[in-house]
Amino acid sequence: MSGTHQQPVGLFPLAYRIGTSAPGAQSLAFNLLVFTPEETVSGTAAITQATNPPLDIHSDVWGEYTYLTVMSPGVSKILITAQGNHGGPGSNSIVNFKIRLVVGTDWKDGVANYSYLDGQRWVEVNNVPAHLTEAVRSNAFPPLEPGPVIPPNSSYPPIMPLYAAPIQSAIASGDLAQMKNLASLATQQLDQQPQLQSALEAAKGEISRLERR
Repeated sequence: MSGTHQQPVGLFPLAYRIGTSAPGAQSLAFNLLVFTPEETVSGTAAITQATNPPLDIHSDVWGEYTYLTVMSPGVSKILITAQGNHGGPGSNSIVNFKIRLVVGTDWKDGVANYSYLDGQRWVEVNNVPAHLTEAVRSNAFPPLEPGPVIPPNSSYPPIMPLYAAPIQSAIASGDLAQMKNLASLATQQLDQQPQLQSALEAAKGEISRLERR
């Protein structure tokens, strides 16, 4: 194995549409925030299909990613593994979604295997094409372009202007787990991004209010 890939640094959103273009086919909207210093991901998944009754399953997801780097002339890939439930990892809700998504090192096209809990049984969906959409189209995150990804040896500090809007969206949704996660990530970046201070304080205030309930 070879570790020749250049490790990016930053926090950035990704939005994937997973499924075929066939009419009536099942579709998975997979929206993530990628935190490169810890190689973790968090976000939402929504599985829909125009069946009778309609399929409509939503999950708050969390997980990690790893680089699958092989010797030349092999092609390196990124493996994203995640699971989901209602409320995130801090809730008592059972896991109702799992995914393994392999994409290229540009985070674009790939192939996914995922499963979901449909009532009392698990349903598996394998070898489904995944495509990065132009912008995030989720209620969890605002419509932002994917990026930035910045090499660690760059002469510029990591540019992470994306905390404020996701924090404000988390406050609006009342998602305590997501607010705590984003507040923790934002705290680590305040030295480089002082403009995040007001959004972070708003999130902390909302966290304190919800915890006093």
